[in-house]
Order: sequence, then C-alpha cells, then structure tokens
Amino acid sequence: MACHDPVFENKRGVNMAVNKSKKTNRINIKNMVYALLTSDTAAGAEYGEVKPLGKAMQVQLTPSLASGILYGEGAQSENIAKLNGIAAVLDVNKIAIEDRAEILGHKYENGILIEKAGDEAPFLAVGFEVEGTNKCNELVWLLKGRAQPFNGTMQQSTDSINFSTDSITINFVPRDFDGELRYFADTANADLTTKQVEDWFKAGPSTPPAPSAA
Repeated sequence: MACHDPVFENKRGVNMAVNKSKKTNRINIKNMVYALLTSDTAAGAEYGEVKPLGKAMQVQLTPSLASGILYGEGAQSENIAKLNGIAAVLDVNKIAIEDRAEILGHKYENGILIEKAGDEAPFLAVGFEVEGTNKCNELVWLLKGRAQPFNGTMQQSTDSINFSTDSITINFVPRDFDGELRYFADTANADLTTKQVEDWFKAGPSTPPAPSAA
C-alpha cells in the first residue's frame, strides 16, 4: 500500500513483537456514504446499497458513556467509564432530496419530499474517509444509528455569496447482532491490507472487510 513504509511491507511474513504505524496527520474528510440497515438479528446484520451522502465538511463524534465511581475509606477505589453509544453530527454541503427522504423515513414522490408527523427514521450505517499526510487515510463505519430531522442554515447573499449547508445528528447504538458500534481502520498501520481498503465501502459493514487469504 502507498501509505506503508517499505520496511513494514518486507516484514509482513516475519514474526514481529510490536507492530508499528507510520506517522501521519489528519488533513481532510471525504467520501461520506450511508447504507440502510435492513436486518439486525442474532443471525447477522444486513445492509442495503451504499450511497453517497453529499460532500463532507465536518464530523463531530461524541461518545455516550456509562460511568461509575466507587469510594472506599474516603478515596476513590474504582473509576470506570464504558462506551455504550456514539452521537455524530455530520456537516455536509447538501443532502439530495431522495436521500433525505430515505434517511428520515419520509415519502418521496415525483420530485417532492412529503414530511408527515410520526414518520420514523430507519436505522442506517454511515461511513467516511479521513485523508492524512504521507498518503495515509483513516476509514470509518458507524454501524447502527437513527437520524434526527435535519438542521439547515439558509441565508441571503449580501456583498459576498453565503452558502447554505445541511447538518445531520445521528445517534448510534450497538447492533443487536454483535454489540458492535464502529469499525475504524488506518492505512498507516502495516497490518491493514490493500484488499481491506479496497473493500471498505463496496458494501455495507455487515462484518469488517477481511484480508486476502494466505
């Protein structure tokens, strides 16, 4: 892979006590996509077609935590926090009207979006890519979440052109199938294969993309 140092690639077949990642820094976000979660049972998780979700501007992820503190003899003896969800705020240029209808559970007919009280958003997965220096990228899938009604900013142009954008808040919860919340990969890490990167957004994240068979 282009991001890997050659020394890492040459050592892939050698037993390594410690795996190292190449130094890289985040500089851009791109390739935001979504896929509806069509089934989530004890037998497995299935997703629909992977579709683009507009041009990404910013993603803010906030973990939802279950925490607890135990005191004994006037001092803390345990302080534990466990991840149980992720709140995502996605800022994009504009969501296409047909995708907006699908994401929020509204009706789309003859070019018109029809919003009805009581419409329920379906579960979906959201993926995106974070571009880094040294030709490295981070790859993300958030696995099961429901979108809240969109926030939009519309404003008039004055002496300058002012662009209006869309902002989506999606609360992600563990899948029923396996309790998993997110898949995260970094091409700076030598264990990640070219096949895994190529397969990342080809289909919904039923399972993490697998490396090539030995």
